[in-house]
Amino acid sequence: MDPAFVSSAVRIGAALGTSADVEWEEVFDAITSAVPDTCAAQVTGWDPVARGFVVLAERGYTRSISQDLAHELPRTRWGGLLFDSDVPLLMDDAPHNFRDSPHYQENLRPAGLEDGLSAALRLGTHRVVGILHLNASTQKSFGERTRAFIGELEKTLARRVDPLRNPRFEAWFGPEWTASHLVPGGAPLPLADRLPSPLADDPRIQALSAAFNDLDVGTVAFLWPGPDGWYRVRLLRVIDGVRTGVIVASAPYENALSLTAREVDVATGIVAGLSNQSIAENLVVSRRTVETYVERLLGKLDCQSRGEAAGVAARAGIIRPTPGGGVGDLHRLTRGSEPTWL
Repeated sequence: MDPAFVSSAVRIGAALGTSADVEWEEVFDAITSAVPDTCAAQVTGWDPVARGFVVLAERGYTRSISQDLAHELPRTRWGGLLFDSDVPLLMDDAPHNFRDSPHYQENLRPAGLEDGLSAALRLGTHRVVGILHLNASTQKSFGERTRAFIGELEKTLARRVDPLRNPRFEAWFGPEWTASHLVPGGAPLPLADRLPSPLADDPRIQALSAAFNDLDVGTVAFLWPGPDGWYRVRLLRVIDGVRTGVIVASAPYENALSLTAREVDVATGIVAGLSNQSIAENLVVSRRTVETYVERLLGKLDCQSRGEAAGVAARAGIIRPTPGGGVGDLHRLTRGSEPTWL
């Protein structure tokens, strides 16, 4: 490959990163460095809930052209040919010369965009997860060398815009964690290379995730009773292109401390800062009963005081939140929590 292309590919790989947000401006700068005539570029990602493409990043297009490329072009005959093609398509490719299409004649040509290249960002044989568009102000700006260069980048770009993949999650959670992505208005989605969380279909978890998504908090850890025992759970708020929503991650909890469900509820009240009387009223038990549970928790957590137990339980995620109200009121429990995760 041309040294300029190799250098640009390295820059693009660094800009895409593995766990941080994508530096799309750096990606576009690197593409322009390798293909100097490029004056406009757009990357879209597939939204599996809305079943349409979402603009993730772009430069050089007017709003009308941007909307046309992202939402209308994929539905045309030319868009179908693009998805079926094993290689990026140039504007002049026969037998589907894009210059003859209404999209070019009515939008791109009046804007002075004389050449173009589009690549379907594909994972596997059939799953298209995004599209890359490049345009130039002079004809013959893109050719076979550019096609080959973009073709080499396709899979790397596709992995980064895949709505079912979250690099941060992959970097920090071991293989024992299952995960599902809960997106408002849609069914739970699996994360790439992960088994779906067995808790994702629990209406209580879905309600909790919806409430969590409304908070300015990055993550919260807790315990949850599942169909076959207790689970460690983390809710992770994701704002990243088409992946906006909440990841529910879960792993079996061995419960080496032999905690009971009622002890977890009392620990939740302690972490929330409630008095024994308030905990008792919420759980509809006597204050003395709560005091007994507190004494047991101090022993099991090896703590000397209620405040120490609150800190240990919070850090270990020994709580059971609820969407609103009660001992486990989510808003109360997450005060002072991490505004971002990882």
